[in-house]
Amino acid sequence: MSWTSLTPKWNCALSDEEALTGWFAGQRQVFEDAYLQTDDPYKQSGWGSTPERWRFGREVILDGVPRDGDFLDIGCANGLLLACLIEWAGERGVTLTPHGIDFVPELVKLAKARFPENAANFEVANAFDWQPSQQYTYVHTLLEYVPKKQQPAYLQRVLDEVVAPGGRLIVSSYGSRGKNEKPLDIDFHLQMLGFRTTGCGNSLEPDGWVATRVAWVDR
Repeated sequence: MSWTSLTPKWNCALSDEEALTGWFAGQRQVFEDAYLQTDDPYKQSGWGSTPERWRFGREVILDGVPRDGDFLDIGCANGLLLACLIEWAGERGVTLTPHGIDFVPELVKLAKARFPENAANFEVANAFDWQPSQQYTYVHTLLEYVPKKQQPAYLQRVLDEVVAPGGRLIVSSYGSRGKNEKPLDIDFHLQMLGFRTTGCGNSLEPDGWVATRVAWVDR
């Protein structure tokens, strides 16, 4: 399963407002269908391979996390990625406080259950127009959470309103080897959108296949 194959298409026959509303409604339905038909925590996070490959493909996000802080995962799903990042960060001597939003209520409920002591840090929201009650040291997102034409404005708003001063916006792109879908060169892409990246990383297989690319922008 990959984000590329799950993302709904933009309906050009409608006004921008109508198309945007329909796009988000379609996306929500797609993820409800894909993630909530199983009790497997990895599949509820969109992962269909092994736990070992999950770590290989996701731990690279921590390349952009050098110190303690609040970590917000936009599109947190069932909270598994956050839980793993916190555990892996701990192995590096870094302490992260989990926060997450997702627009599928059932997934947020699962995330809250995964973090009972931090349940108040999770809420149902669409990051496109969400108004946060605080700002965060680290904010992690995928570009696919909004239509392509909305990506520059979305990223700028998150950077300005959600990332704390001195904090960092981390953007990932996931590939799928099974579907032969390569991740976006996210560092180059962010620069083409007008953002000044301050670092990047990737999960590189021995044969050269890249499972995940990440890049970050500092505020």
